[in-house]
Amino acid sequence: MRKPVVIPGRRTQGMAVIIVLTLMLGLVVSVFYQGSAAVLGPQEIKYKVVLDAGHGGYDPGAITKQGIYEKEINLEMAKRIKELLGPAGIEISLTREEDIDYVPEGVRGRQSKKRADLNHRISLATQAEADALISLHLNATPSGRNTGAETFYHFQSEPGKLLAETIQQELIKVPGMNRRIAKPGDFYLIKNSPMPAVIVELGYISNPKEFAKLQQPWYQDQLAQAVAKGVANYFGLP
Repeated sequence: MRKPVVIPGRRTQGMAVIIVLTLMLGLVVSVFYQGSAAVLGPQEIKYKVVLDAGHGGYDPGAITKQGIYEKEINLEMAKRIKELLGPAGIEISLTREEDIDYVPEGVRGRQSKKRADLNHRISLATQAEADALISLHLNATPSGRNTGAETFYHFQSEPGKLLAETIQQELIKVPGMNRRIAKPGDFYLIKNSPMPAVIVELGYISNPKEFAKLQQPWYQDQLAQAVAKGVANYFGLP
């Protein structure tokens, strides 16, 4: 019987071709998977939250002796919390991203202007089909002695109460924070919101020591992380 003739290098070339084809196939699959993931990414969003930076425009909120407006810190905090919640699968919208208000031209009177402004913010959350509305503020008292964060919910809203409690439970973990509990309230925004809504008072701008911290990025980060963690816990997200 004739011995088979082996042509040197042909088997090696065949193996090389198989390896190259395998690598190319793996690359194609990888690109397809990544492309699919990019397309499917937005569909993975499970919840929608509207963050309201309290006050703005004509309404500065509380004002310190140094001339710092509450509305400025509220907006900074809203932006920080948005950055943290986005990767968690929550679609975040802000009622404002600059120093503006929503009072229609011609509206007069303090109460009328405030109500018109708040109604527009509630409308923005409604249009966004938000699962929750969180309004961020800073507190103030004439004495300047009070400190610490507080979270309020409407007393007739059980989902609002749960949201407030989960946020407050995280806020009291911030080093040096008073251990307050979430409280019921009858504020206009949380009373008239069709979705669970809370007001988060992140601290007292009237207290010199707390005000000094509220201006610091490291402390703002701690507060933002606490609020973000509380919101994630409310929705059962890791």
